[in-house]
Amino acid sequence: MTAFSFASVAQDKISDAESFIVSPDVVLLGDTLTPSPDMDTTLVRMSNEDAKKSYRDKEIKFIWDKDKDKKDKSDRFNGHWEGIEFGFNGFDKPDYSAYNGVEFMALNQGKSAVFNLNFYELNIGLAKNYVGLVSGMGFSFNSYRFDNPYTIQKGANRTEPVPLDPENLAKTKLAVSYVNVPLLLEFQIPVNHNEGRLFINAGVVGGAKIGSHTKVKYGDDKEKVRGGFNLNSFNYSAAARIGFKDVSLFATYSLTPLFQTGKGPELTPFSIGISFLD
Repeated sequence: MTAFSFASVAQDKISDAESFIVSPDVVLLGDTLTPSPDMDTTLVRMSNEDAKKSYRDKEIKFIWDKDKDKKDKSDRFNGHWEGIEFGFNGFDKPDYSAYNGVEFMALNQGKSAVFNLNFYELNIGLAKNYVGLVSGMGFSFNSYRFDNPYTIQKGANRTEPVPLDPENLAKTKLAVSYVNVPLLLEFQIPVNHNEGRLFINAGVVGGAKIGSHTKVKYGDDKEKVRGGFNLNSFNYSAAARIGFKDVSLFATYSLTPLFQTGKGPELTPFSIGISFLD
């Protein structure tokens, strides 16, 4: 514990503290006031202050209890959401029957990526520091790389495929970004005398679309077209993570289709990847 002393002009400096002149009308607030038995002294126990004040015939000590701060922090539930995530996107049970079976959005799976930036986390403990609810906010950037020479455009009644010349075609894709808010239930299991914890969480992530565009690249020439393309403005996904300490595997499965009903092929997005959490 560390102490700083504030003394009046008439008093000598305390040997291990810094002295200051204060007025008698200064009011100091503390967590706990305790009279000292050996002198006219009041002890004020605080978590984040460490000071000592003496004036006239009164003395007040402010004590920083570092051990108490560490204990309080370790007793709090600390969930897993905030951090960065990398993974791959896919479509479950795609249905192109409305387009005569032309799979114009079939994916190049290895190049269809997702990057999540989860920048805010809110934790609510339910059972000590082992079970709790996790929420927060984050951004999700999704790339759907097409395997066939097509792009898409918004038609009069639905999203339509646009054939491309495959000669020298380097890339064709759809990119969609969301702002996300999760609600996850998390369980933690101490491992190796609580040096680390195995955790699992699961729940729902709600997303609002904040942007979408297509990109077509021929050699060094590329064309980007921004638009809504009849994509759903809101997305709800089931999500789960399992990991140890601050590294985990994650998976999401969309509970809403990529396109609005009847305005595009029936595609259900999912993603899997790895998380590096704060």
